[in-house]
Parts: sequence; C-alpha cells; structure tokens
Amino acid sequence: MAGERSTYRTLIIVTISLFVVAILFSALRRPTVWRSEGSWNVGHSTGIGVVDIEGFIGSSEATIRLIEEYAERDNILGILININSPGGITVSSDEIYRALVRARETGKPIVAYMGIVAASGGYYIACAADTIVAHPASTTGSIGVIIEYPVAAELFDKIGLRWETVTTGPYKSMGSPYAEPDERHRIWFQEVVDDSYEQFLEVVRESRGLEEETLLQYADGRVFTGRQAAEWGFADRTGDLHDARGLIGRMTGLGSDPRLHRPARPRRVTLWDVILGEGIADLATELGLGPVHGPRVLWLMR
Repeated sequence: MAGERSTYRTLIIVTISLFVVAILFSALRRPTVWRSEGSWNVGHSTGIGVVDIEGFIGSSEATIRLIEEYAERDNILGILININSPGGITVSSDEIYRALVRARETGKPIVAYMGIVAASGGYYIACAADTIVAHPASTTGSIGVIIEYPVAAELFDKIGLRWETVTTGPYKSMGSPYAEPDERHRIWFQEVVDDSYEQFLEVVRESRGLEEETLLQYADGRVFTGRQAAEWGFADRTGDLHDARGLIGRMTGLGSDPRLHRPARPRRVTLWDVILGEGIADLATELGLGPVHGPRVLWLMR
C-alpha cells in the first residue's frame, strides 16, 4: 500500500512539473498574448473599425472598450467583426454581443466575418451584426451550453488525502473536485445549462428570424460549415475576409476597398512577466484555462 501511494505521489509531482513547463514553454512560443496599455490610437482618417475575436473568449473588458471607442468616433463609419473563436465564457460572450448591439444603435452598420472557426460563443457574438459573412469552409454552429469541472475524489482516496468541507447548505459545494458528484447537484446544473441555452436561442431567434423548427433542428450543439450556415439561415452569405471588407465598405459608402482601423498593438506578455506572476492571468485566458476554481458555464465548442 505504501509503495502504491508513493507511485501516485510521484505521478502527481510529475504532472504538476509538466504543467509548469508547458506554461513557460507557451509563454515563449505564443506571441499572441497582449496586454492593453495606453491609447487605442485608431487613427483619424475615415474608415472601418475592426474588432478581432481570437481564441478562447475570456475577459471582455478590452474588446468592449474598443467597440465603444469605434461607436463614439465620427471617423469610424462601420465595424467589421473578424471572428476566429470556438467560444468561451457565457458572460463575456454576452457582454461583447451587447456592446455591439449598442454600437448598432448609433446607426453604424456592423458586418461579422466567420473565419476558421466561429462557434458557440463566437457565433453568439456574430448575431449582433447586421450581416454575417461565413467562409464556406468555416466551422460554426455548436449552439449549446456546457458546464465542466474535474472530479478528483478517487485520486485523493488512493493517495490517502481527505478534503473536509463545511457548507451552509447541500448546494454550496456544487462542482467541488474533492467529492463524488451528488445527483441533486447534477439535476440543478442541468437547470442552469437549460436556462443558459434558452438565452442563447433567444438571441439567435431575434437576430436571424429563423423558423422554430429549423432553429431547434440545428441548434443542438452540432457544428456545421459556413456554407451550411448560409443555406439554413444562420449566416447571410458566404465569402472570405475580402468580401466582408467590401460589403461593409459599400454599406458605409466608402467603396469596396475601405481603410481599416485596428488599435495600436499593446505590449506583449513576456516570459519575465510570467515568472513574476504578472502575466499568468493573461496567458491562462489565451490558453483557454479560465478560472482555476469551480465549474464554468461555457458557450464553447468541444
């Protein structure tokens, strides 16, 4: 028994060590993690503001700030949303969606382009646009909700580790990794998932005007291509980023080749930031790790 526990302890140490190495390696190899600093500096010439939705949707603050900047600037006549995301946290996706809806209320047209992947929360954001252009080979759909959390009770039992939890009620420890899932917790998590799913459907209904039969037929978590999305009414047309740029240009009267504005590139999170602990949150968001503790409600393609 002692030898078996020693083996499990060794496995845990090795796993943690590999995780730390992976974080450090990612900090060196992933130059796309950026920290926002200073002015957006989108320029003063007339053109289109671009909002890039890239990777896992974690924090929404910087994206919302950019959308609001575009909405306020007189020289920005429209917004192009360039989406390459499998989705992410429900609240963050909805906050970006709402910011885009507010921007539309200013009278500025919005076009969403669905690139490599625009699924789940990524598609949810696209629904804020006046027109959705989907690359024919894009991976989209995945309209649904997922709650996930680890269960390590059996592992702790094997290594002789107990975790005592005192709560104010039977539901306070929902999603705890230290105990076997309770059936009452499973039932309530399903209630949460169902309600979040209905909120997702409400947005798609309002923005796309789909018949209920068509909506429910394909909004069951399945993924589909951009061409299928256009055929079934989840997108308006197929095309590439060039086509989306031309469309928003014509909608704003700037022609088929409008000037595009993006924010000035902020400072990159460096390995030194990670070592000092200053860039770990940014890096975790980029890697799709999200919050460490507790279950997460996600509009995310798996």
